[in-house]
Amino acid sequence: MTFKGAIFDQDGLLFDTEKTYQRAWIEAGRLQGVEIPAELPRRFCGLSPKLIAGIVKRERPELDIPAYCRDAIRIAWGAQLAGVPEPKPGLMAMLDACRARGVRTAIASSSTLRVVRHNVEAAGVADRFDAIVTGDEVERGKPAPDIFLLAAQKIGLAPEECVVFEDAFSGIRGAHAAGCGAALIPDQMQPDDEIRAICSVFPDLSAAAAYYFPRP
Repeated sequence: MTFKGAIFDQDGLLFDTEKTYQRAWIEAGRLQGVEIPAELPRRFCGLSPKLIAGIVKRERPELDIPAYCRDAIRIAWGAQLAGVPEPKPGLMAMLDACRARGVRTAIASSSTLRVVRHNVEAAGVADRFDAIVTGDEVERGKPAPDIFLLAAQKIGLAPEECVVFEDAFSGIRGAHAAGCGAALIPDQMQPDDEIRAICSVFPDLSAAAAYYFPRP
């Protein structure tokens, strides 16, 4: 199918920011005197704060969960707002391909609008996106389909006319539930059979661009 719209996650997909979040979750634990193993924050990738809080409550019940989540997000967002994000491989190739084929583009991120705008402006790609949807605009976060449904609506397309590009399993599940096409570019974790069954997998954005939006 030829897709008319492309919807992109931000963290770990457009920009190499997932490591920033993982360091923040570990640092926030240390503020309460609790060591967070590196593998635990990897499980948070793409999840809403509510779902992350549920995991933390099961895994580290000794933490003050609300304070822990607030501290981690404050640390991660502060780090992003203070710097220039590193683009993921193939970002410009993807954005160039979308522009060449007249594909409408949107970002669907669990982050805040302030952080997303800072990142795209600092990276010099703000004009490449027709819409931005963030987690505070929807009732349910990923893996619910809400954010992708709203993104498709904002660019004037039906969900099935859009392909979602994600690095997180929760995002792939949300895209599939929304009725969009789904493409995974792994960042922190490799897909299992369940995820492979509901999406296409690519090594980077350039390869995904060549598949979905070949040059006319």
